[in-house]
Amino acid sequence: MLALVRQIMRFCGPYAKRIRLAWVFSFLRALCANAPLVVAVVLVNLIVEGDCTVATCLIAAATMVALLVLQSVFQHSADRLQSTAGYELFADKRLELAEHLRRLPMGYFSAGNMGKISSILSADMVYIEEHSMTILADVASNVFAQVIISVFLFVMHPLIGAVALATELVAVAAAQPMNRESVRNSVKRQQAIETLTGSLLEYIEGLRIIKSFNRTGEGAADLRAGFAQMTRANLDFEEEHAPWERRLQIIYACGITALVSASVWLFGTGSVSLGSFIGILIFAFSVFAPIKALYQLDSQITLMQACLDRLQSVFDEKVIADEGTAALVNAADAQATGVPEIEFDQVSFAYDDTEVLHEVSFAANRGQTVALVGQSGSGKTTVASLLTRFWDVADGSVRVRGADVRDLPMETLMGSLSMVFQHVYLFEDTVRNNIAMSRQDATDEEIREAARKARCLDFVEKLPYGFDTIIGEGGASLSGGEAQRISIARCILKDSPIIVLDEATANIDADNESAIQQAMTELCRDKTAIVIAHRLNTVMNADKIVVLDAGRVAETGTPAELVAANGLFARMVATADTTGVWSDSVEKGGSRE
Repeated sequence: MLALVRQIMRFCGPYAKRIRLAWVFSFLRALCANAPLVVAVVLVNLIVEGDCTVATCLIAAATMVALLVLQSVFQHSADRLQSTAGYELFADKRLELAEHLRRLPMGYFSAGNMGKISSILSADMVYIEEHSMTILADVASNVFAQVIISVFLFVMHPLIGAVALATELVAVAAAQPMNRESVRNSVKRQQAIETLTGSLLEYIEGLRIIKSFNRTGEGAADLRAGFAQMTRANLDFEEEHAPWERRLQIIYACGITALVSASVWLFGTGSVSLGSFIGILIFAFSVFAPIKALYQLDSQITLMQACLDRLQSVFDEKVIADEGTAALVNAADAQATGVPEIEFDQVSFAYDDTEVLHEVSFAANRGQTVALVGQSGSGKTTVASLLTRFWDVADGSVRVRGADVRDLPMETLMGSLSMVFQHVYLFEDTVRNNIAMSRQDATDEEIREAARKARCLDFVEKLPYGFDTIIGEGGASLSGGEAQRISIARCILKDSPIIVLDEATANIDADNESAIQQAMTELCRDKTAIVIAHRLNTVMNADKIVVLDAGRVAETGTPAELVAANGLFARMVATADTTGVWSDSVEKGGSRE
């Protein structure tokens, strides 16, 4: 429990000072809350001895009222300090987490972590925000209260205090395995939530496909399993926690019995006065109330610890460093000195322990269009991802105008690149804002001109509110070709010198392909472009083609040179002449792979 308090305090960072100050007020509140016990015992003694007067009763009443007022003031001060610190802390932590997620490699998001991220953002952080400060306050208040009561009992008589302290120590010792078990079960509960969240996201994203095949029942199997797992985890937690709660209740009952028995014996021997004896009997059954309340928080505390550990695990993920300070030289100067616009130099890269690129080298000069071709899994998209620093190379270097991309500030690098992805994502916002996200200061005329060049002006003007029409989340209200053209309009508006087209026409119908090809021609005009495409006419117009095979550069040259070489590319072209797309497997040296 104290370990969790230390963990929360480390997590609080600069806000920890404010929380420690709140503990001072919590101590004073606990003092005022338990001081009436002292007043009551003193008053009982005076009554028993016949020394109680009206003035004494009025003083006692005034003291009680003053203690009540002070308790309220101290409680308000502690709550104000802790609550404001908590909400300000988590406002900062959300921004910190967003910044951290922004700097993580894309592989983290494609490695099955979306359920984890979603559950941390929607469940763990909310739980920590709403309960962490309350738990800290309750832990501090209960610990202070129990210490104050124990000290008071020692003052009344050392034996009474010793009995109370022994009970408390036994309870603390008995609670340790309960805490460990609760932590284990809390981790299982949060993992069950993570699994359920992942299953729910997958089910919602695939609902259209599931319905089209009439498998809404079978398709929800993982979802039902997730609910069952979460239910089982919660029931297991309660079933395994309840026996420990009963054991603690037995310890408290034995402690109270021992306390009362010791008080009777001491009164019988004359070691305590009648007033003190009556006072002990009156308050014996609430002596262990603070420690009871403390361990009743156990399930919340261990769940809090599991949430903090999961959140910290995300913060511990290694980010892509953004410490570059190099300047990007002028494009014309680089061209004049013979420095390529883009250069891959002996680049190797691995996903986990599996190397997928092996010493890849090629260059693209300013204004050139370089097409990356190869079979599925040959490493085309990985090459594009390394240029954009979605991942960092393991060996070798990727350079833009002679500067290693790792030495460039991320803002400088991304400001020089525009990307059109195979899977387009549009935000639930207006058409205007979706295009203008690449340049927030763009005028309406510039946005309109970008839409015209991207061949989407006609259909945008036919929308109910034109550029002010709200697009459904993910571009759901548009066709795939329309969404693709709006994404191209974004890049045209950005006007970056380097363009990356990642299979931009792979899943587009024939009617949209012509418009998109025209839009891409506008986009790539006077730009350096890296193009990944499956369609023959896309790559045959490239200035240079880099053929990738199993993560290695198999061939490099112009389309005419590679066709004449009668190598891997020539065989792919022969297949494409028949099918219109690259074959998933081509004959190589008489064999098929």
